[in-house]
Amino acid sequence: MIRNLLLTIGLVLIASLAVFSQSGTLRGKVIDKTTKEEIPFVNIIVELGGTQAGGTTSDFDGNYTIKPISPGKYDLKATFVGYKPVLIRGLLIKSDQITFQNIEMESTMIEIQTFEVIDYKVPLIDKDKTSVGATVTSEEIAKMPNRSANAIATTVGGVFSADGERGSVRGQRSEGTVMYIDGIRVRGSSSLPESAIEQVSVILSGVPAQYGDATGGIINVTTKGPSREFGAGLELQTSEFLDAFGYNRGGLNMQGPVLWNKDKTSSLLGYFVAGEVVYNKDSRPTATGVY
Repeated sequence: MIRNLLLTIGLVLIASLAVFSQSGTLRGKVIDKTTKEEIPFVNIIVELGGTQAGGTTSDFDGNYTIKPISPGKYDLKATFVGYKPVLIRGLLIKSDQITFQNIEMESTMIEIQTFEVIDYKVPLIDKDKTSVGATVTSEEIAKMPNRSANAIATTVGGVFSADGERGSVRGQRSEGTVMYIDGIRVRGSSSLPESAIEQVSVILSGVPAQYGDATGGIINVTTKGPSREFGAGLELQTSEFLDAFGYNRGGLNMQGPVLWNKDKTSSLLGYFVAGEVVYNKDSRPTATGVY
């Protein structure tokens, strides 16, 4: 009974995520490393944390497309009889964008089980870049002193920053800038636990039609999805001994699987939960001791 109830809840959540979640697309061509000829019927998969997140087969012209893919970093694997298997690590998928990645495979007469490992390199020119802006990934966010969604957006050129807070975008009024969280337009507070942010994309011009009327810009936030591996994190911050503000923040996140397959080798459903508490002893301390 409980198992059926959990399965029903999971299906409802998956359906809602399919409607509102953001996704990217991976596209490219598979060619012979020596002759530069297209290779058809190559098996291509993308993995996240060792679990397959999508896959396809190249067509007669060697072209392949995998979609939809949730934003994040993936490992791309390509295998075909008579060629060395190829593994491209750290492939970055951005929300609402097409990532182009061609695959070069080397012919061999001996069947090889090990993969030829290639590290992903961010291209200097993005073929699908029809708008002006930038995307900040979770690895870059982890190195920032202030990791709220608005503070991250201020690191992009064209976004005005005052005292670490987001001001105007391209000189427009505040209502000219629209924020989206996982594909849903946000009105009012846009507070999110810092540990739950996967990507922050800022679009300054060339705004896609799907976002509608934004004269300033678009701030598009993608949160982290469920995980198939157990994990947890705790983060504490304080300025009690450094200034009179008395800023204190505590953050907690947990992730892991909920349902496994019959062989207990892969999870069918996972979860990610994050939350934080912020307390300021004095948000406007006096410099003279008298208010």
